[in-house]
Amino acid sequence: MSHSSEIGLAISNIGMLIVAARRSIRQLVAAKAVPLDLTPHHVWMLLVISRAAPLSLGELARAMWMDNPTISRMVQQMTQRGYLVVGPDPNHGRRIRIRLTPEGVTLCEQLEALGEGLRLQSERGMTEEETEALRALLTKYMRNLDVMVANDLPGMPIRPHPKDAEPGSLSSVS
Repeated sequence: MSHSSEIGLAISNIGMLIVAARRSIRQLVAAKAVPLDLTPHHVWMLLVISRAAPLSLGELARAMWMDNPTISRMVQQMTQRGYLVVGPDPNHGRRIRIRLTPEGVTLCEQLEALGEGLRLQSERGMTEEETEALRALLTKYMRNLDVMVANDLPGMPIRPHPKDAEPGSLSSVS
């Protein structure tokens, strides 16, 4: 093992591996997103909306494990760019509903193709059972961290986790 990343992989705990994987995913997504003048978070948000629209601001924030003010700014940016439309919720006077515009749908088709390519490459050599096991174990790991946050950092909000993440579900969006 002379390559430094191989040494790092060999000595890293689960948390360190998750951090390294997140960094690599973010770099790969950014490389595809920057030419489209998007950030990785914008890509993720647009894909979440494309799979579950219409969404309220709170639903979108929970689906992305982010806070409402951050999501609100991102929605405003993508609305100004013509990818999203925000309208009233007919069932709730103060709630909004967020949808893709036709331009947003076209962009998301392109993003889905890019995302599928990255997913296939990153899961290369893994069986379907292995990817399901990894998803289940990471979900369990995240829930354990949430218990730690609740116990050790009172007042800190706990991220909502979609139950029983299915392949292609919102929780599997990277």
